Amino acid sequence: MQERKQKLGFYNEFIDKIESKDLEMGGREVPFMQEIFHFMELADEPNIVQCRKSEQRIKVNAYAFSDDYTELNLYLAEYDIDHDYHVLPEINKTSVEELSKQAKRFFTNAQFILENSDRSLEYYDLAKTILEKKKEIDEVNIFVITNTFYLSNKPIEMKIPGVETVNVHVWDMDRIYRLSEAEQGIRDFDINFTEVYDGTIQMLKVPSGEELNENYVLECYLGYIPAQLLAQLYDEWGPKLVERNVRSFLQARGGTNKGIRDTLKNPTQRGIFVAYNNGISSVAKDGIIEKIGDSNLYEIKNLTSWQIVNGGQTTASIHQAYKNGEDLSEVYVQAKLTIIKVDAEEEQDKYALEDDLVSKISEYANTQNKINKSDLLANTRFMADIEKFSRSTWVPAQDNRKSEEKWYFERARGQYMVDIGRRKKGKEQNDFKKMYPQEKVLTKVELAKYFMSWEGYPHISSKGGEEAFKRFMALNSTYWKYDLDSDGMSLIKSIDQDYYKLLIARCIVNNYVAEIVGKLGLKGYRANVVYYSVAMFNFLYGKQLNLKDVWIKQQGLGEWEEPINIIANRSIKYLRESAGDRNVTQWAKSEECWEGFKKECANVLSDLV
Repeated sequence: MQERKQKLGFYNEFIDKIESKDLEMGGREVPFMQEIFHFMELADEPNIVQCRKSEQRIKVNAYAFSDDYTELNLYLAEYDIDHDYHVLPEINKTSVEELSKQAKRFFTNAQFILENSDRSLEYYDLAKTILEKKKEIDEVNIFVITNTFYLSNKPIEMKIPGVETVNVHVWDMDRIYRLSEAEQGIRDFDINFTEVYDGTIQMLKVPSGEELNENYVLECYLGYIPAQLLAQLYDEWGPKLVERNVRSFLQARGGTNKGIRDTLKNPTQRGIFVAYNNGISSVAKDGIIEKIGDSNLYEIKNLTSWQIVNGGQTTASIHQAYKNGEDLSEVYVQAKLTIIKVDAEEEQDKYALEDDLVSKISEYANTQNKINKSDLLANTRFMADIEKFSRSTWVPAQDNRKSEEKWYFERARGQYMVDIGRRKKGKEQNDFKKMYPQEKVLTKVELAKYFMSWEGYPHISSKGGEEAFKRFMALNSTYWKYDLDSDGMSLIKSIDQDYYKLLIARCIVNNYVAEIVGKLGLKGYRANVVYYSVAMFNFLYGKQLNLKDVWIKQQGLGEWEEPINIIANRSIKYLRESAGDRNVTQWAKSEECWEGFKKECANVLSDLV
């Protein structure tokens, strides 16, 4: 009952956030979908297309191709506007299946769509690329994004002629709620191997693998785990096993995972799976671990808060094979287990130290697929400092009024709504929202994309939040990586309040440019146009704009509206024309595109003021 109440509160806050946004572009579906993208933290920036053909029951809201065009992601958003603030809206399997079929029909009717669409529409590019790359596409992932609760959680099976693998993934509000909960701190849970799974895991304790520290003890074990058991654990515990590795790997993506899938399908190769795969790296807070005789072999009977920090894709791929009925009886996965025993008086310090240790283990583990940099680096001092300043720095007062607002930096996904939920309804929540208005909530990947576009990397921002965040952290490594001074001491530079203000100023500029671009009525490439316009604006006129003044004014750059409008229109024209027969959004991700834009258009745009 209490959990349902918490879910309802979370849901209502989430919907209020969507309803407060500018609904001019694509109604509610686009801002809703983009909000969900923050939680998904995808490696590739999905391209908004907004294709809906009611008579043919075809619908796609966004898409993304892999770099080699062997994989296609199709996103379909369904936003129920008739929600009741007192009831959790639910969706059943039949409805989810019908929604996923609408995206499937786009793929199978690409020829019809191409012949009956205007060249200026972005989904024309999608249909054209599907037809051109059809023989190369061997995996299609359909993401059904809904503002309802898919509580049955039954898998959706789907096939597309000529496509080897089709996966349907449901991102519903229950999933967003659970992911948000996971981001705020992991609740302890026990996995009992002997009583529940009728067995144990046997591993060797590394003799030199115990690290002693006044605040913690690390114990390291090496061994293997039966793939059948790993699949059963994931089947029961699901994303909870990879909460530390926040971006749950939910389908076999990329060349490595196709290799995992193919190996598990091949009866002659299953037995030597361990020879081909790097296995999993995991951590736990404690466990019932008993030594076997006089050997260095230990029997693991119980683990507290067991987490797979590397090898999430391996786990998900094995689970998929398990669900498909593959025989896993002879398949084993090599495994490393680190027991982290933290001793700290303050609960907050304990979690912070655990997060720091897990991040280091995740970063240094030798794995075939690394976790998201944005997840891995979220706990760095640099990110924590930005969060700290966002909670303590007031927005400058305007017109001699009292300062009442602050920007809210979300270091963890869903943090803003969780913060609201911790407060009593009524005055306490209203005061919090007044201090941190929804339009001033900023995620870490948004911050990275805005920073990179201003600094002259619009092609990096076009690649998506994950790549932008990685480059953002690299450019700011002096604030979170340790260096040694002449005496051999570790040093790290700290950001100050002025640095934080300039970060926010870049975001204000991006938001202002996005506002201008939004008025141009674009049917596609909107995000790319914003990134390229911001980059060109700074390239030409950045020295004439004082970012400190932008922070002080906290509003649009009114005197720059006309030049920015001209730059944005030139950006649209350049992206479309320079792409030629190439997919425009893919072209926008290349450095060649940005360099060409500067070469062809900078001189023309340099005398606007």
